[in-house]
Amino acid sequence: MLSPTTLFTLSSSSFNSPLFPKPNTFTPSKSNAINAINAPCTKPKLGSNVAHKLSNLAAEFTSLSQPIDRVKRLLHYASLLPPFLDADRVPANRVGGCATQVWVVAEMDERRRMRFRADSDSEISKGFCWCLVWMLDGAKPEDVLMVDRDDLADINVGLGMSLKAHSRTNTWHNVLFTMQTAAKDLL
Repeated sequence: MLSPTTLFTLSSSSFNSPLFPKPNTFTPSKSNAINAINAPCTKPKLGSNVAHKLSNLAAEFTSLSQPIDRVKRLLHYASLLPPFLDADRVPANRVGGCATQVWVVAEMDERRRMRFRADSDSEISKGFCWCLVWMLDGAKPEDVLMVDRDDLADINVGLGMSLKAHSRTNTWHNVLFTMQTAAKDLL
């Protein structure tokens, strides 16, 4: 399986994305450090890698002012999702509550890190899956469990308050819930 960094390298010449900053380019400012210290702590802190990826993902989608641009970005990410084995398209791996067919496979590696694979019969849902796999693959199970569904609010790709937008929000939440349930079961 190619890593997100490798995938980005392969596609970066044709697609410019702030989701994947160049390595070692993040320089925290003094004001950011002060804001972080003064910020109220209302829930456990996500692991730094998951929090960083979530922040980048949110910045990616909020920077796109038009809903169609967010959908196009998801379609691009769908194209990056690695192939999924037909043998894994079984009812036990099916994500419940989604309008489309979505499958998630979760395992824990020898370092006790979560490993995820996912697929869907919908290109937009594949884009959701790629984002969540990119964000959570390789994370500690505890970090997977700390992601709150509200953390995904800034990654809005709905096209207004339609049934489709509600369905897309459910896909995000249902795939996240499935990943978290697997992490809890593997702990």
